[in-house]
Amino acid sequence: MPARERLYSDLARRPASPALAELFKLTERPDVISFAGGFPSPDMFLPEEARAITRRLLAEEPAAVLGYSPTPGFSEFREFLAARQSRQGMAATGDEILVTSGALQGLDLLCRVFLDRGDRVVVESPTYLGALTTLGAFRVELTPVPLDENGLDTARLAEHLEAWQRSGRLPKLLYTVPTFQNPSGLTLSIQRRRHLLELAEAYGFTILEDNAYGELRFDGDTVPTLKALDRQGVVVYLGTLSKVLSPGIRIGWIHAEHEIIERAILLRQGMDQCSNSLGQLLALEFGRRGLIERQIRKTGRLLAAKAGLTLDLLAREFPAGTAWTKPEGGFYTWVTLPGDIDTALALTRCIEEARVAYVAGSAFYAGGGGHNQFRLCYSQPSLEEIRRGVPRLAQTLAGLQR
Repeated sequence: MPARERLYSDLARRPASPALAELFKLTERPDVISFAGGFPSPDMFLPEEARAITRRLLAEEPAAVLGYSPTPGFSEFREFLAARQSRQGMAATGDEILVTSGALQGLDLLCRVFLDRGDRVVVESPTYLGALTTLGAFRVELTPVPLDENGLDTARLAEHLEAWQRSGRLPKLLYTVPTFQNPSGLTLSIQRRRHLLELAEAYGFTILEDNAYGELRFDGDTVPTLKALDRQGVVVYLGTLSKVLSPGIRIGWIHAEHEIIERAILLRQGMDQCSNSLGQLLALEFGRRGLIERQIRKTGRLLAAKAGLTLDLLAREFPAGTAWTKPEGGFYTWVTLPGDIDTALALTRCIEEARVAYVAGSAFYAGGGGHNQFRLCYSQPSLEEIRRGVPRLAQTLAGLQR
């Protein structure tokens, strides 16, 4: 072993997926049409309003903008988030909110609150690759449960829970993105939401609900969050402004019982200690002026057009036997190819020859799988890029078909 190698931790030496880092690299390649990263497009933002508010904040509140915030977040901003949660059917007080640097930090903190090495955690199959990376760092046993057109298969979960109870290995946590799921775009049905809550109550595990995309509905009827349906305190909610306002301000939050929030605050003091001050104050002012809701409406219209065009082109350009999800909101559709094309192996050729990128399906599975699948994110490319990119992608993949 090289001298330096022995100094690395077990965690640093463990093999890990480079997929997230590669997604961000693609943002710096203007020659590539990227359906890869789950990013908002620039036309979803309100830059003039952000510029005016930032100038006012720097002129009138420079000490707050340029200084540290309290570890839980500014009290006024926590109260704003609590009121917003309450309007969406999730009764909250400011003491039940912890502001985080994006929802993924919230997940990391909750792992520190709840998990010990070897604990069982249930994840959807497929699920968000960032969550797989975060959860995997805690050396837990990730147990996948499949999805179908109605979201997480709770009947299959119930079968697993019965077996795990007999063996004394029940899960501590279940991580889910129930609305416009990442990567599939699917939404958990109301019947399954209620069933999932019943299972959590009966078997004593906590549900981590990641609702990054839930407000970005452009079709169909609104479904209440798991947190809104929860009557027994089994759901901990992860929210973020990355998709509805700006990923650059790095603002997310945990909504949980006060006892959980207090434990998370204590653990956070050994990490980054507090969130972005300017981001919190900017988001607060956006909220006061109704600009978050305005941006959500604008984003919803753009997503409807982009998703519609993407699905139309998939139907026109891809071969018979190709399947894809039909999301009612959010950023993604999930494509399953016929035949034996390995989308991970095909990705380099698609980028270098077609100048089009996606994320291979295998990145989203805890237990293996997804080799003939990929996630297509329609939020970031323009309509013109979608018109050019989807046919080029179809042509390149067709050339690889055996």
